[in-house]
Amino acid sequence: MGSNFIKGLLAGIPPLLIYVTTASGYAHWFDSGEFVAAAADFGISHPPGHPLGVIVLGAANLAPIGALSFRVALICALLGAVAAVALCFALESTLKAGGVIRESLRFPLALGATWWVVGSQAWWFQAVRPEVYTLQAALLCIAIERLLRVALAGPDGDVRPLYHSALALGLALANHHYLAALAIVPSLWLLVGIWRAWGWRPFAWSAGFVGAGLLTYVYLPLRALREPFLNFGDPSTPARFVWVVTAEAFQKSVSPNVVAPFGARLADVLIVTGQDLHASILITALLGAYFMLRVKSARKYGLFWLTVWLVYAIGRAAMGFIHGNPDASAYFMLSYASLAVFTAFAAGVLLSALAETVPGKPELAPTLATVLALAALFQFARSSDGSSLAEFVDTDVFDDGLRRSLPSRSVILVHNPQTVFRYWGGEAEELNRPDVTMIPLPLLTYPRLVDRFIKKEPELKPLLRSYMLDGRLSAAELQSLAALRPVYVEMDVRVKQEMMELVIPEQLYHRVLTADTSETDEARAMHTHAGLWGDLYQRIGRPIEEHTRTQLLWRHYADSLYFAGVGDTNAALRTVGAGLALNPHAQELLMMQDALREATPGERIDIAPFTIR
Repeated sequence: MGSNFIKGLLAGIPPLLIYVTTASGYAHWFDSGEFVAAAADFGISHPPGHPLGVIVLGAANLAPIGALSFRVALICALLGAVAAVALCFALESTLKAGGVIRESLRFPLALGATWWVVGSQAWWFQAVRPEVYTLQAALLCIAIERLLRVALAGPDGDVRPLYHSALALGLALANHHYLAALAIVPSLWLLVGIWRAWGWRPFAWSAGFVGAGLLTYVYLPLRALREPFLNFGDPSTPARFVWVVTAEAFQKSVSPNVVAPFGARLADVLIVTGQDLHASILITALLGAYFMLRVKSARKYGLFWLTVWLVYAIGRAAMGFIHGNPDASAYFMLSYASLAVFTAFAAGVLLSALAETVPGKPELAPTLATVLALAALFQFARSSDGSSLAEFVDTDVFDDGLRRSLPSRSVILVHNPQTVFRYWGGEAEELNRPDVTMIPLPLLTYPRLVDRFIKKEPELKPLLRSYMLDGRLSAAELQSLAALRPVYVEMDVRVKQEMMELVIPEQLYHRVLTADTSETDEARAMHTHAGLWGDLYQRIGRPIEEHTRTQLLWRHYADSLYFAGVGDTNAALRTVGAGLALNPHAQELLMMQDALREATPGERIDIAPFTIR
């Protein structure tokens, strides 16, 4: 027991310290703001609801220090360390298979492989921002470690770890069911042997433990009845519960009609894996897989880990891999673990052979294994630039223009999901703009969402009814609402050119004009808009974080559409130039630049080719 405790500390403490010291003090982009909002009052996140994840992240409310978003990130860091410990024990257990690797080599090699994996960007970035993926990794690594322990013990061993594995799987299914379901397929290689050794009774008990984990889903309808701050899909009825849990809104993601062919998507997965882990690891992993499949007593464990890699690589490619999306990279967490197993096995076989070759130096092989383990810490240095969020403040800077500085009782019509999540996360944490209404246009088809807006603010009914019927914003209804309250539209490729004549840039949105708006007001708005971006860039600083760069690039493109659509050629060229400074190869911006240079100054150009029709 003492030995395992020390091993656990060695596996978990270094990553934990790194994760904690590089955690985001502010919620990041993507879904991070949403999970902060869900944690604030234990709400219901986007389908499939992530009930366990929300409960666990909601424990951040009990922590006495820091902003809520930082406390949620700390919980993710702790879960990342737990995943590292479970993974290390799983790797050490696997290295026992076949009895070909010396006992003195197993732990240092497992430790080094663990550090290399958890130091990769795919792991590290999940542990420093509010998300559900480190919880998923911890549960699945625990499930795998417990399953391996039973499989290696044989019929004379203890079957109870199988029940631990089943409970961890059930809980994982209550957090991110797709990632958990993928883990079931490779487990069949080991479950067949367990069935032969113990028969059906342990599996009956295991089914009960899986069911116990799945009971966490009862949280969704019970919490929905209390109307939390976030209540995606309102799963308080059987039909809406099924809608949320089956993630019906996202099922279009798993489609044969995704833009890139499957082969290209799988190639992207392999390229990112090679970049994150290094090509030398992939080559060594191939050698290790060969060794494991050649040793008869280790073969089923080799097939297990090989299948783990296949299901997660193919599973991500099937959904469509998105470069630069850390949520997509989270699917690699277990596939990286499988490659680490094969790499450690190859190193173990070679070092064991070396020990037999030079029997007079028994400490040589263990020393080399220890050196390899320590060298694996270099992975954290390799990944730090793309993983650390220690100095990240960008979302807080954006919050001024997105929420804090808006006029009283403003209505914001938002197109970008990341703007939606960022708004919710900031407001749930600060609660300083309850007078502002943010309408998430892409999510209005979610059950009862429109009804909730109308019940609270009846003056929104004509605009929302028109949008639901026609699929676009009505100019007449927008201006009618603008006569009552300040109304803002987030510029987007879905905004029609004729609508652009009705708005002027203000903050990070475009304000709907009213009858008393003068040309002087419009000129002042244009000038203020240019100054706002200068101030925002100064506060963000350099270098610009990768995902903030993407947000800035998109906003510059949307602004260029507006200025080109209303005939302000100089302003359009300025915003195009700002976008190209971020990415000189952005094809849409280059095309827009060419169109603007060919246009007569002050002439509106047709922006239809640059928008969604």
